[in-house]
Amino acid sequence: MCSGSTVFKSYYGIKTNEYPKSSCHRIDYIRSKGQCLGACVTTTDKIVMISHDESTKTCMCCNDITGSDITDPTWKSYVPRSFPWSDGCKTYNLSSQQICLKYFPVLARYLSARNLCQAEDGDLIKIDSKEKFDIFKDYHVPIANSETIQVWVQGKKVGGLWQFDDGTPIPDVCPIGMSNQPGEVHYRAYGSTSFNCADAPNSDLYNYTCAYHRF
Repeated sequence: MCSGSTVFKSYYGIKTNEYPKSSCHRIDYIRSKGQCLGACVTTTDKIVMISHDESTKTCMCCNDITGSDITDPTWKSYVPRSFPWSDGCKTYNLSSQQICLKYFPVLARYLSARNLCQAEDGDLIKIDSKEKFDIFKDYHVPIANSETIQVWVQGKKVGGLWQFDDGTPIPDVCPIGMSNQPGEVHYRAYGSTSFNCADAPNSDLYNYTCAYHRF
């Protein structure tokens, strides 16, 4: 799994450090990433990511990223270019900024979800205050529609301590129930009309919500 996400933007897509997955659809004899995008548009109902290997002329169309990584440095992966502030996200006002939340009903591992958010200049939502938790609930309750959903939120366990990706500690604002099993080092929220937080291993598959900030 890739760590971090170095971003390159083009008119058509945004480069991400994600690898293609075994669950993606493979198309051979595709010479360029532009042709790969065109092939995926015509064969895939909803594109989450495309990957292209110029050395083997192989294209991967991903609308399902639940599979295992196909690890090879020759792959170049892209997420479709979008404009989150005007494309399906909901804006909230905070004290010094605006935050726009966008829910992705796509099953992903924690690190994949984080990388895909960062590729669009966002990040997994950080529940770092009661105000942010209230915003999280306001946004996700209608999405849940009285059924339980599980969503990756930003958080990892380092040396037995829970912290955000920038190293700051996670405050006790989302009711937490940890099972503390080995490998459960990432953070998720779950619920329908109310939400709690819990630990989970990276191998678990949940939907995710990206947060975009405007100061």
